[in-house]
Amino acid sequence: MIEMKMNCPNDYVDIDAVPIPQDIKNIVSKYYRKLTPPQAEAVSRGLFRDRNILVTAPTASGKSLIAYMALVKAVLDGYKGIYTTPLKALASEKFEDLLKHLSGTGIKVGISTGDYDSSGEELSKYDIIITTYERLDSLLRLRPSWFNDVKTLVIDEIHVLGDEDRGSVIEMIIARAMRLGKQIIALSATIGNPRELGDWLNSEVIICDWRPVPLIQGYYDRKRQRIFFEDNRVEEVYGDLVSHSVSKTLREDYQLLIFKQSRRDVENTANRIASEIGLLSNKLPRDKIRDLINYVNENVSSRIEREILAKLIGKGVAFHHAGLSLEARRSIEKGFRERVIKVVVATPTLAAGVNLPARRVIVYAHRYERGFYEPISILEYKQMGGRAGRPQYDPYGEIIIADLDPETAIRYIKSPPEDIYSTINNERSLRIHLLALISSKYAKDINDLVDFMSKTFYSYKNHLTSSSGKDYWRRVIAKILRELERYDIVEYKNDRIKATRLGELISSLYVDPLTYVRSRDILEHVDTELNELYAIQVITLTPDFLRNINRRVRIKDLYEEIMEHIDRGMLPPIPEDVDDELYITAFAYSKALNMWINEVDEDDIMRNVGIPLGDLRVAIETATWISYALSKIFSETDLRKYSKIFSILSKRLESGVKEELLVLTSLRSIGRIRARSLYKAGVRSIDDLKELSANQLLSIESINKGVIRELCQQIPDALFCKEIDHM
Repeated sequence: MIEMKMNCPNDYVDIDAVPIPQDIKNIVSKYYRKLTPPQAEAVSRGLFRDRNILVTAPTASGKSLIAYMALVKAVLDGYKGIYTTPLKALASEKFEDLLKHLSGTGIKVGISTGDYDSSGEELSKYDIIITTYERLDSLLRLRPSWFNDVKTLVIDEIHVLGDEDRGSVIEMIIARAMRLGKQIIALSATIGNPRELGDWLNSEVIICDWRPVPLIQGYYDRKRQRIFFEDNRVEEVYGDLVSHSVSKTLREDYQLLIFKQSRRDVENTANRIASEIGLLSNKLPRDKIRDLINYVNENVSSRIEREILAKLIGKGVAFHHAGLSLEARRSIEKGFRERVIKVVVATPTLAAGVNLPARRVIVYAHRYERGFYEPISILEYKQMGGRAGRPQYDPYGEIIIADLDPETAIRYIKSPPEDIYSTINNERSLRIHLLALISSKYAKDINDLVDFMSKTFYSYKNHLTSSSGKDYWRRVIAKILRELERYDIVEYKNDRIKATRLGELISSLYVDPLTYVRSRDILEHVDTELNELYAIQVITLTPDFLRNINRRVRIKDLYEEIMEHIDRGMLPPIPEDVDDELYITAFAYSKALNMWINEVDEDDIMRNVGIPLGDLRVAIETATWISYALSKIFSETDLRKYSKIFSILSKRLESGVKEELLVLTSLRSIGRIRARSLYKAGVRSIDDLKELSANQLLSIESINKGVIRELCQQIPDALFCKEIDHM
């Protein structure tokens, strides 16, 4: 076992005891009189001297403030700063937090998490910009004029660099930023090789295990019916571990978070807990529970979700996973933060998302993958442990491993997280990122590409920075370029490379070149009019769609339906490089999306197709983006006759309506339900809408004064706008 040597103070440090510029001290001191150990260490190690800084420290140890101070320093020096995170929810959380911290300073904070093909020029008015990784990657490709003014880049959750799907994105962002001389502040709670990563970043490395709430780790020995903690406490377990912990939670009035590795286990466990609470429910805050259920009923659109959540929340319990809608997840998070919900059973996605701490965290560490139950990584376990202990409420936090043998559990407790490895050296990542470097003119020939790739973390870790390493990259890059050249995406001659117009479009639209290639190969063989189900199946078969969605959906009994549709020309034949199961999964989503654009209720889609609402929303967002991208790409190819079809389909996917309602849904606050109500009332166009009086509008189902005021901001010359202020 490798010990990580800590290098930060042992306790809080007075803000006057560290060299903080006065302007920044004035901002920070409105909220804090003392700095946490990692914050004080970052300041002393060159945070305000433009040094790159890598901080690995537990959740709630103050890493965010380190980032905020660096960003403010950049702004006060006359530059801009960027804070990038892996998730939209985290980006929104940081945006709100920065607005609070910088209130009254005049520093402008903006956020950008979508619209991958937008140049981002509108962001120039902000001093600090919050993004997701993918949005920042797209901005770097599009090179907005203000990017030269960026001085400091904050990478939150840098351990994602080791993620198989998304790690290459963050690695390329960092590699570009280092070439451009930006200050990099990298943050994580779980890195096994921080010094190695720090060497690559040319950064100061701050390793700190200080937490505002002490963490006590332990494991459950099922045979002996006891929990053994690292502080030598032993807790007798009466009954099973979950029931025992729930009972203890309610009796002692704290909160419990249980991590399980599948959605089914999460839901079953939450339902079992609710059914067994019995008399202990008397300890729950009834008035607050009633208020939270009312909040759910007002904010969650799905009746199925409302009914499920109300039943559980009434018992002080909830489950949380990505299959729930965003508004359902936010309702649960709100209830847990306000200590109304006492027990949440969640999948590990919660540990990677917003911070919801609890006194006790129970981790079930076995995950079913590739036909076997295998334990999660130590890094994942440590991420979950970051949720144990809520400052101001808990004197300590506990994390208990529930299902590993004692020897293995002790190893998880005592070991650091696994090393972070680069995931960039695979064909998909190289195909996407090499094209991005070429199309955005970071590289003009193969030597530029070789030089760039030799400075990645992959090269650093695998000793590929020498001449032999460059020879390796030259071979790998040449193979990828030949593939891109075959698809007419790049032109490659005598080591000089440039992206074709098609290649520039593919890169700027942020799609995998193979998404275009597979769509092209399918549509080139269509000799009849394209129906909407066929077009949607083209989208759901793309690598970009299949990579983004949850593939564990109900596919039983769909094969015969698919064969019938293929025979009738309503679906494309199964591509040679797609197996039957993947095609059926794509078809399940195509059915759901086809129902969506034909205005079928979300609950009915869930019942008929078996795709949870959270997964359906992800599929809608992903399909909207891909359909839009294909419409733009096809307009520049021999498939231009399909451009308009996919453009209209993209708008229908975004709104969930038939084509006749698209004019109405182009207005803010007019969604699928209000648009259909207006249509039924005879409104077919914006001009029809303008002729209505306020009373006529208010008589239409789902239209209220708030909607009318929103409409008046967009069409102020409408008749109803002259009347609304007098009502």
